Amino acid sequence: MKILLIHSDFIEWEPRKKALASAEKVGKKPVKVRDALVVFSSVEKRDSKSPNAVAGRTVDAIKETAKQVKAKRIVLYPYVHLSQEPSDPGTALKVLDAVESGLKSTKPTLFVKRAPFGWYKSFNIKCKGHPLSELSREITAESGAAKPAKDRKKGSEFHKFVIVDSKGKEHVVTRKNWKKCPIWKNKGEQYERLRIFVGNELEGNPGERDKPKHIEYMKRLELVDYCPESDVGHFKWFPKGLLIKDLILMFQEKLAREYGAFKIQNPLMYRTSVSDIQKLMGEFKEKDYRWKEGNEELVLRFASDPGAFPYMQKLNFSHKNMPVKEYEEAICFRKEQKGELSGLRRVRNFVMTDLHAFCTDTKQTKEEFAKLCFKCQDLMNNIITKGRWVLGWEGVEDFYRKHKKWILGLIKDMGVPSFIKLMPERSHYYSLKNEYQSIEADGANSQISTVQFDVVNGERFRITYKGKDNRNHNCIIIHCSTFGSIERTLCSILENAAIDEKEKKNPMLPLWLSPTQIRLLPMNEELIGYCEQLADRFEEQQIRTDIDDRIESISRKVRDAEMEWVPFSIVIGKKEKISEEFPVRFRLDGKVKKMFFDDIAKEIKSKTADLPWKPLPLDRHLTKRPVFFG
Repeated sequence: MKILLIHSDFIEWEPRKKALASAEKVGKKPVKVRDALVVFSSVEKRDSKSPNAVAGRTVDAIKETAKQVKAKRIVLYPYVHLSQEPSDPGTALKVLDAVESGLKSTKPTLFVKRAPFGWYKSFNIKCKGHPLSELSREITAESGAAKPAKDRKKGSEFHKFVIVDSKGKEHVVTRKNWKKCPIWKNKGEQYERLRIFVGNELEGNPGERDKPKHIEYMKRLELVDYCPESDVGHFKWFPKGLLIKDLILMFQEKLAREYGAFKIQNPLMYRTSVSDIQKLMGEFKEKDYRWKEGNEELVLRFASDPGAFPYMQKLNFSHKNMPVKEYEEAICFRKEQKGELSGLRRVRNFVMTDLHAFCTDTKQTKEEFAKLCFKCQDLMNNIITKGRWVLGWEGVEDFYRKHKKWILGLIKDMGVPSFIKLMPERSHYYSLKNEYQSIEADGANSQISTVQFDVVNGERFRITYKGKDNRNHNCIIIHCSTFGSIERTLCSILENAAIDEKEKKNPMLPLWLSPTQIRLLPMNEELIGYCEQLADRFEEQQIRTDIDDRIESISRKVRDAEMEWVPFSIVIGKKEKISEEFPVRFRLDGKVKKMFFDDIAKEIKSKTADLPWKPLPLDRHLTKRPVFFG
């Protein structure tokens, strides 16, 4: 089954002539439906084997998209031309009837209208034009690809919801009464963000009706841009953006090494004929980059563990080595629908930092899980921003009940309010996971990190250790994607800057990630030599310092430094050269403060202590830099 989903201001059609002798009986008057999700559909030959399964997955796909775009009207429009191998009319009508029936039984109720089957029709449609207004899906009975990343087996739907405050007190809520939860009496930005997150989870993420602000920022700051020479969803990085990317990866490497993990690296492509690769591809079907090399089908690395698990299968280790910890900086590919791509938030090529701990038993796994939770908390506070992120949890109800005291105690120790979704049965490999969710300027949430408690894949992939009894035992595995996507992380950093701008604050990058930390603004050419000496001294202190050596007015230089979000700028005149007391302009509040060199260095070093550093990504002199955006 192939479907094309168009979120429309309206669609109108008029039956003109029968295309089939068995065409449905309908009137020939024009029909118009406003503000509808229009689903053009073509039932295919292969669907005749399992028409009910295909219909059910099609209903799931339509419901999911309707939820995303907040559509309450659905129009089913038979459109045989989407497929080169359409089914016979009888099968097509059977599937379409089942889809219509399935949608009409949905709660909350949807308005469903079906255009007549078997007619030539004239039609007119007006697409809304937002990023999710045009989507396509290919659905098969075997793949369950209607909801590629979130397809859930029967019995694994979320059916119980718990909101937990920062002191570890739980409040059981429902989809209907969550707004009345007493937790909302707590004040503070994290509770405001938690309320947004819970609303998104229970009522639907608002989506991206307007162009996300980070797209403007990433270009203006000369960080990243689209790459029309490549596939959509792939980006080109400029020197300043690469500096930020490298620093984040350095942060991750420091985190992983301090945790005790060794670094590995695996290939970018895999053979789909390998059974373990097939198992891992199950959750990502129809979002892969595949091609054939001779008789062999290959796939580019997807956002799972195609390399790490086979890597660990071949290692020999015992209980004395446990927990065994490894991490990887993995380049991943995920062929998202074009309509779902949105700047850096949703891409097709990204870098994921993936860490695993292979443990002996539940006690050890819980200890390591907690350690990684605090590592990710530190990551969010240093890279995103304090107070603008929350914790989401998913788990199996029985596991939560059994380990509730430990889970609530961990939330209390972290001091981060949380939202927990529980299911009666396991949907994926994890019994429990948490997600570190950044709440952004447009009200959407983006997952940055996740820690997952996996009791399945040790046995599934034959990853074992030698126990005290000299026998092999299956590992319990912790998955920790510290950065699910470096690209999405940069998106969240910039979207948090957009929140500052909305709140009438100066948008900024975190100081340790700012490509330039200090800019020197000489009042004339004679002072450039002194600025060189001063910049050398700052660089010795590991402070990225550049010089605006252009022949421009000081007011222009100050304005341009502000436009580039330079955290500290210093005007250098003859007086400053003699006294070495400098007027430091703080971008954070726009104030100017007189400071000596040592005080400036101390101010910056105190804010970047223990964080990675790299030198300037471009020439120190502005006159020697190319312009990356005309």
